[in-house]
Amino acid sequence: MSQKISNLQLILLVTNFIFSAAVISLPQIIVQVAGQNGWIVPLLMFPISFLVIIVIFGKKKNADKLSKLFIIGNKSSLLEKIFIFCFILFTFLILVRDLRGLIDFVATVLLPTTPIDVLMVLSVLVISYMMMSGLEVLSRVNTIAFGLLVLVVLGLPFFLLNELEIGNIQPLPSLSTINDLMKAIILTFAWVGEMLLFLIIIANINPVKEAKKAVIIGAGLGSILFFIIIILEVAVLGTKIVREATYPTYIMIQQINLTDFLDRLDPIIVVVWLPTIFIKVTYLLYALNHCISFLRKKETNKFMFPVAFIMGYISLLLFKNNMDHIHYSFYSWSTIGMLLEVVIIGLFFLVRRKVKDNNGHDAGKSN
Repeated sequence: MSQKISNLQLILLVTNFIFSAAVISLPQIIVQVAGQNGWIVPLLMFPISFLVIIVIFGKKKNADKLSKLFIIGNKSSLLEKIFIFCFILFTFLILVRDLRGLIDFVATVLLPTTPIDVLMVLSVLVISYMMMSGLEVLSRVNTIAFGLLVLVVLGLPFFLLNELEIGNIQPLPSLSTINDLMKAIILTFAWVGEMLLFLIIIANINPVKEAKKAVIIGAGLGSILFFIIIILEVAVLGTKIVREATYPTYIMIQQINLTDFLDRLDPIIVVVWLPTIFIKVTYLLYALNHCISFLRKKETNKFMFPVAFIMGYISLLLFKNNMDHIHYSFYSWSTIGMLLEVVIIGLFFLVRRKVKDNNGHDAGKSN
């Protein structure tokens, strides 16, 4: 039986894909390139995301055709298989990056004395266990966890009101900053494009007719949350600290000081934030499993534990240290990810069109 998710759950999943892992360190490279005007980048990215979503879904009257895509057990065309192979590569690269980013963050902030191998094994066990619960349960958990994170992010401007320095975001943008903003947008595109992860479960969305609206809202919410984080980081920390800090977002929340006896809210916020990253990594593992099951024409979870551990060890072997991982995330992934996303969008457009053509041909035969 196919598992279904609501459009509200889809909204929060898409927002999670865009926000939860990227907010760890992506503001660093954005501010490094665009300076104090980096807060404009999320606002400029949303119109681009909007156009991509329009291209993916096409006309609303064809939405029902999308529910027939990538269903396990159905006969698949060569074009669908090519799409799945590209999607596997896309998911693999994000999974390796985000899993290592999660491990490094926990090792640096929460458990600095714990060996990184142990953290990898524990992380893999957690995401494997969560993945076994299925898409519906994962989506419900994400609705709760990410809903709490949204409330926290919306509350940050009030928590940090005493720390804001408006002078840090000046001077305001001018024509001379356009070049820097364009560079920052190019570096950010691959991260925002991770909203495409929802494509593999498009047949599980109920109702699929409202999926386009849900994805647009999710992309918009992700952009707003990211905008809040970046403008607060620049206003509170200044561009110099944001450029040089490995985890500027964590440093920013450490500045919260409401009263003399309530000045350490950062552990509480991290406890709210970390589950959303685990959920994203778990979804990536689920997407890999779905792709493998689609190619085998049979749904199974028996490969997931070995695949998860292989992903974990690859994430340790590929990056010698945190700096290697950051360099890959900021520069290599920005190029590779953008190219893969363009290919995936193009292939999806062709697959969607082929499904429509086949349905029209079948309808002609029945008449």
